[in-house]
Amino acid sequence: MKKTILIVDDEAHIRTFMCDLLSQNNYEPIAAEDGEAAIAILARIRVDLIMLDMNMPKMDGIAFLRHIRENKITTSPVLMLTGSYDKTTMLECYKLGVYDFIKKPEELEIMLKRIENGLKIGELIYFHEFIQLELDTARKFQKYLYPEPAMRDAHSRIEVLFRPLSDIGGDFYDYIKFRDERLLFCVADISGHSISAAMYIAMLKMMFRKAIKEIDNPGDILTQLNREIAENLPVETFVTMFCGLVDPSKTTLHYANAGHPFPYFIINGIPTLLEGHDQFLGPLKNAQFSTFTTSIADWEGMFIFTDGILDIGPQNNGNYGITQLFNMLNEHNVTIGKKFEHITNYLTSPAVKINDDCTMMMIEFLR
Repeated sequence: MKKTILIVDDEAHIRTFMCDLLSQNNYEPIAAEDGEAAIAILARIRVDLIMLDMNMPKMDGIAFLRHIRENKITTSPVLMLTGSYDKTTMLECYKLGVYDFIKKPEELEIMLKRIENGLKIGELIYFHEFIQLELDTARKFQKYLYPEPAMRDAHSRIEVLFRPLSDIGGDFYDYIKFRDERLLFCVADISGHSISAAMYIAMLKMMFRKAIKEIDNPGDILTQLNREIAENLPVETFVTMFCGLVDPSKTTLHYANAGHPFPYFIINGIPTLLEGHDQFLGPLKNAQFSTFTTSIADWEGMFIFTDGILDIGPQNNGNYGITQLFNMLNEHNVTIGKKFEHITNYLTSPAVKINDDCTMMMIEFLR
């Protein structure tokens, strides 16, 4: 398909010459006698390159550039045609998106090469815009994969912090309240980021919701998920997940851990690691996962998180994130909710450097 080039010049003989030259070189030229006419053309046609004269009546080159940039009319690269090289004017043009200049007159080979370079720049711009549109769509789609980040009932309260490293995150969380008041929940970290992560999270959500329709034992849920992940996701993809089932009538927690960071539970304001785990999900199709059981009668709550929270801070200090998290969880005379609030404020502060997706689920046990 021919590339479309818009020539904006008030001199008729230059417009005619440029149209003939571009047509002979397999381009599709469109001509405008001034900036206003060019704007009218851009309103109905997408062009691949603009060749713009500096000095024109009604609207000169600088005014035209300001108008199309401020009004976001086009992101097409601009090649400026000029008879003089004024440093101040050139700097202003560069700021407004001009990528190069052509003298009047200019050798044809040089002119054609600069046009070719501009079209390559345009392809990169359009590719970036396409990817950005895809990311925006994926981000909107991913938002609907998660339940509300806050939930409260007679027995428990859930708060979730989700801070992705980029537009699309590779962390996942979910929870469901059964009719008998039991609470099933999970926090997971999927390898990869961006659009592929959004796709894998959608698949994981479907797999998780399908599994809990048939079984409610955390170890069995992870065993089934592992089999489906091994069969349906790329071999290099793996998932870490913590899955828990709270039974308030028996004050017990049944849980399974597939290579996920150990959660913390809180008793008398003091955090303690909840140990017990198996390998992560994915590599071994027939792997079996254990269900651990513990009493939560004395627990004030628990915090489940992805390893991005452990990676915060200076990259040369591997213990920095772990230490910061423990210190905030270990604050004395601070409620579970306040601990979560302090961690959220810290992790969402512009001063804090994150190196990975960060997700934390707080579950407070109400009695």
